[in-house]
Amino acid sequence: MSLRVKMVVAIGAILLLVILVYALVAVQGQVQHLRNLARREAELIAAIAARATVRAMTDGKSDEVQALLEKISEGEADLVAIRIINDQGLILRSGQPEEIGKTLAAVALAAVPKTLWDYEAQSVAVFRPIHNGPACYACHSNEQPVLGFLNAAVSFPNITSEVTRNVGSIVLPALLALLTAGVLIALYFAFAIGRRIDDLSEAMSRVQSGDLESKAPEENRDELGQLGKSFNAMVSRLAKAKRQIEDRHAEEVRRAENLASLGKMAAGVAHEINNPLAGMQNCVRTLAKKAGDDAQRKQYLTMLQEGLERIGRTVRQLLDFAREARPKIEETDLVVLVRRSLALLEHELVARKISFSLTMDSGLPPVLGDSQQLEQVFLNTLMNAVEAMPDGGAITISVGLSERRAGRFAEARVRDTGTGIPAHHLPQIFDPFFTTKEVGKGTGLGLSVSYGIVKAHGGSIDVESEIGKGSTFTVVLPVTAGSGNDAAAPYPS
Repeated sequence: MSLRVKMVVAIGAILLLVILVYALVAVQGQVQHLRNLARREAELIAAIAARATVRAMTDGKSDEVQALLEKISEGEADLVAIRIINDQGLILRSGQPEEIGKTLAAVALAAVPKTLWDYEAQSVAVFRPIHNGPACYACHSNEQPVLGFLNAAVSFPNITSEVTRNVGSIVLPALLALLTAGVLIALYFAFAIGRRIDDLSEAMSRVQSGDLESKAPEENRDELGQLGKSFNAMVSRLAKAKRQIEDRHAEEVRRAENLASLGKMAAGVAHEINNPLAGMQNCVRTLAKKAGDDAQRKQYLTMLQEGLERIGRTVRQLLDFAREARPKIEETDLVVLVRRSLALLEHELVARKISFSLTMDSGLPPVLGDSQQLEQVFLNTLMNAVEAMPDGGAITISVGLSERRAGRFAEARVRDTGTGIPAHHLPQIFDPFFTTKEVGKGTGLGLSVSYGIVKAHGGSIDVESEIGKGSTFTVVLPVTAGSGNDAAAPYPS
C-alpha cells in the first residue's frame, strides 16, 4: 500500500471516528431534548389542570372537575393520564373515569412537585400539590395544608422517529459536509505531500543511477523541504568526493602513461648517452696513450666537455619529464614544448627512418599552462604518429595562431603519413584503454591522458584520419590574456 493511500485511509478513519462520536452525542442530545419537551408538556398540563380545578372548586362547581379532566384528556394526544389523588395515592378524579377509586403504586409524595420517568413505558409523570387556602376553608379544614395532588403523565413514543427525522434533516447533511471536506483535505494533503515525496524519490533514483547533478526540491520550509535540503547537501558532498576520486585516478593514469612513455624512450635515451660516451672514451684513450700537443689536447678536452653537456642535457630532459610535481601554471612557449618533445624522440625518428619538419608563425603568443603536462601531450601525440608508421614516413608539425569564435587560440597540428585510423574507431580514439595496437604494444592511455590535460587547460584536441593516407591531430590551446586584442577564452567543445 502506497504512502498516499495510507494517508487517505488514516485521515478517513479518524474522520469516521469523529463523525460517529459526533453522531452519538447529537442523538443523545436530541433524545434528552425531546424528553425535556415531554416533561415540560406534562408540567404545563398539570399546572393548567390544577388552576382550573382550584377555580372550579372555589366557585362551588366541584362536580365540573371530572368533566374538565376528561376534556383535557381527550384534547391531548400524548397525554397518558391526568388525575387528582390524595396523599395516599387514591385516585379521586381522572380523565379516565374507570381509574377513579383505584390506588396508584407506592409513590413518595412527600417530595412533590416531582417528576417520574418510565423509560419502559416511554412516559413521564409529574406531580403537583393542590394547596389549601382561605377560599377552600368552606369545604376543607384549615389545618390541612395540601388538599391533594394533580398527576399528569405524557408519553414520548415518537422520540425515536423524531430523532431520526432531526438527524436526517440536520445532522446527516452536516456530517456529510464534514466528511466531504475531510476527504478533500485528506486527498489534498495526500497528493500534495505525495507529489513532493515522488519528486524526492525521483531525485534519489537519478542519484542512484549515477546522476549526481540531480537536485531534490527544497523550496518549502517544512520537514520535507529540510529533507530535500539535507539530501542535496549529501549529494553535493558525494559529487565532490567523486570528482576528487576521478582527479586522483586521472593523475594516476597520467603517471602510468608517463612511465610507459619513459619505457618507450629508453632506447633513444641510451643512444643519446652512448654516442657521446663512446666519443669521450676515445678521447680519454688517446690522451692516455700520447700527450700530444696543446692544441690537440685542447680539442679532446673540448670534445669531452661537449659530450658531458650532451649527456647532462639528455638526463635533465628525462628527469624533467619523469618528475612528479604539482601542476605549475605559467606562460609557456608552445614551440619550445614541441621542440623538446622532438628532441626526446629524435633517435626513435632516425631509427625508424621518419623525417620531420616544423613550421611556426612568427610572434606566436605564449599559452598559459603546465609545461610538463603540455609536453607530455605533444610527446604522446608524436609517439602515436611514430607508431603509425612502422615502415617509415614523414611527420609535419605546424604551430601558429588559429582564430576561433570564442577568442584567440594557438594551434599545433601533427600530421603523419601512417596507416590511418578506421572511421568507426574515431569516436573512441580518446577513450581510456582504447587502442588498435597489438596486445602488449600499447596501453590505450596516451591519447586519453592527453585529452584530459588539454581539456583541463581550456583547449581541445581532435583528429582527422583517412585509411592509407595518415592522420592529423590538432591541439588547440587558448593564448594568455593580454597577448592580443582579445583575451583568450576556453574553447567550446
